[in-house]
Amino acid sequence: MATIEINVDAGPHDRRHAVVSVALPDDVAAGAKGGLINTGTGKAIASQVYDGQLYFVMDRLAAGERAALRYDSAGKSGRGSRVVLNHQEGAQRIEIRVGRKAFATYCYDPAVARPYFYPFLGPGGAQLTRAYPMIEHVAGETDDHKHHRSVWVAHGDVNGTDNWMEEEDHAWQAHQEFGAVISGAVFGQFQQRLIWQDRDRQPIMEEWRTARVLNTPDAARLMDLEVALRPLSGDVRLGDTKEGGVCSVRVATTMDGDKGGQIENSVGGIGEAETWGKPAHWCDYSGPAADADGQMHHVGIAIFDHPFNFRHPTPWHVRNYGLMTANPFGHSAFQSGWLTEGSHTIAADETLTFRYRLYCHKFDAGKGRVGDRYHDYVHPPTVSISG
Repeated sequence: MATIEINVDAGPHDRRHAVVSVALPDDVAAGAKGGLINTGTGKAIASQVYDGQLYFVMDRLAAGERAALRYDSAGKSGRGSRVVLNHQEGAQRIEIRVGRKAFATYCYDPAVARPYFYPFLGPGGAQLTRAYPMIEHVAGETDDHKHHRSVWVAHGDVNGTDNWMEEEDHAWQAHQEFGAVISGAVFGQFQQRLIWQDRDRQPIMEEWRTARVLNTPDAARLMDLEVALRPLSGDVRLGDTKEGGVCSVRVATTMDGDKGGQIENSVGGIGEAETWGKPAHWCDYSGPAADADGQMHHVGIAIFDHPFNFRHPTPWHVRNYGLMTANPFGHSAFQSGWLTEGSHTIAADETLTFRYRLYCHKFDAGKGRVGDRYHDYVHPPTVSISG
């Protein structure tokens, strides 16, 4: 049995649902399934050990506050909800639940050009993303841009092939295998290997895609996305085009910027004119969205660009008709003459990795405290341990 004292310092910021991790000593991490206690309150905190790290969520920590925790490797883990991933291999999908509530479904049907998440639910079960083309003829919904599949990864120029559109001669992202598919008290996660193919289904590059859904409240859902790209035979050129998004979202039609929704970014931009093609640490889309019973909720979804990402802060391909993507390659369209060549070549022996966090929240970016939650992502609370 091992007991570890853990201090968590908020620093100069109020923290809400902040995801925290700390490396455990090797003799503790191996097979650890212990319990975490807040020694100040006596309350158990849900925790999870993965790859030598102890993960937990600090629901509330005021600016300047320190929380004293104790981890007992032989103790009982805090009870509560779990993030559950139900992999239905026959249906080629993974259903994701947080506690008793559905959150998202990941679909990898080989007949579709590339995988996607749909549905993708926000606070109150609001449908954050458009149903088309997965479901057609939904009353009041737009039906443009068939390739805008809810939440997805794509790029329009990969060695000259189009892995963005779904028109004739489009390229493909072909599922190969899953690594670990796990459920847990703090997060659920899957890892998937894909091959990006040209229009003739010839391989160009390999991707390892990791999606991690955190156990946070319904009003503040979090999902981390990692996309790691590696050439398979020779260099891979990601061409300069606005048609793409390493992390892409098409919001519900009722949230569109020209139908009552609002686009905002980290530098104060509001609306398409002030956000399209502009670099920013995050971009947010908010507006009214319906739940399964038709009740409307004022909700939003933000994409956070990790500070170590290529060309951070990324430009955004974000439109009033509901599209929002992180696209660091579209300089010739975005930058109006300042930067005219956005293509990038991944050398044959290199891997290009992108990381993002999606934050599903109530209200708009201001009331949803999107800026504060971005700070939690890039500067989480400080953690120290003693045995």
